[in-house]
Amino acid sequence: MGFFSWQCKGCDHSIKSPYSLPEGWEYMNEAVLLEPSGSIIMGMYDGYGRIGPGEYEVNWETGDPEMWHKKCWENAGKPQYSGASDSAEDQGFFYDDPSSEDMREALDLSEGL
Repeated sequence: MGFFSWQCKGCDHSIKSPYSLPEGWEYMNEAVLLEPSGSIIMGMYDGYGRIGPGEYEVNWETGDPEMWHKKCWENAGKPQYSGASDSAEDQGFFYDDPSSEDMREALDLSEGL
């Protein structure tokens, strides 16, 4: 299976894979996965459905995950599962290099500004 990802529930930017990650967007690779069961998994997203150093693979049988950038989740008050995240069209990898304006907008959104 190739790259895939989800949109962050907080800022609506994709959870980024660690490959070719733009400087300043490193926090977009730090993921929080919320499951309908209430489980919370945190770690770096590998771009292939695993969070952490191969420790946790998304379990599709438990329901679609809700995904957040860790920074966005913390700034939102660490909410519980509220519903599945949308799939990311850019798959967390196929995106243009962000402009300075894109960088500022993403940071503002992650901080709830």
